[in-house]
Amino acid sequence: MAHNADIRVRRPDEHDDLISRLTTKEGGPFPGYWQVLVFAAALGWSRGRHDPFEKTGEAIRYGLFGASATVSAVIDSMGVLAHPNDAGIMADDRLPERIKVFEEYANGGLSIIRGELNSGAHVRPMDVILNLCQRGTAHAESMMQDLGLRPPAEPASFKDPDFEP
Repeated sequence: MAHNADIRVRRPDEHDDLISRLTTKEGGPFPGYWQVLVFAAALGWSRGRHDPFEKTGEAIRYGLFGASATVSAVIDSMGVLAHPNDAGIMADDRLPERIKVFEEYANGGLSIIRGELNSGAHVRPMDVILNLCQRGTAHAESMMQDLGLRPPAEPASFKDPDFEP
């Protein structure tokens, strides 16, 4: 088995330019490529969109993802939920399978973001990300009301994300 330090998370080549545009270096909201993939995977998961891909850009060390217990748990959870009847999916030697699920949801999320950018409604990647977050919050509040639950007294406010491990 490869050590976690040797494991890489693939970036879909077709979205390499978008991944760069979403970093703070290019005026986007995310400090690094791995944070872009985490957001995109969560978006892909929330929309049920996972797109396999073969052609990859430069891969990212898994250690950047694994350094955060939360991000590591997200990757593991996606793997478990994608393989619900396979208790062995959490075995150390099957981490690459869990990462592949994460990669495919990230690719799906990146496709959603690209579609939003191409729609012409928002020109800047930052606007697209904020709009997606606001729509997600509104959807969650609507679901809470449907369940007879009250949303929090204070509306959600957007702060700079803390992506530090």
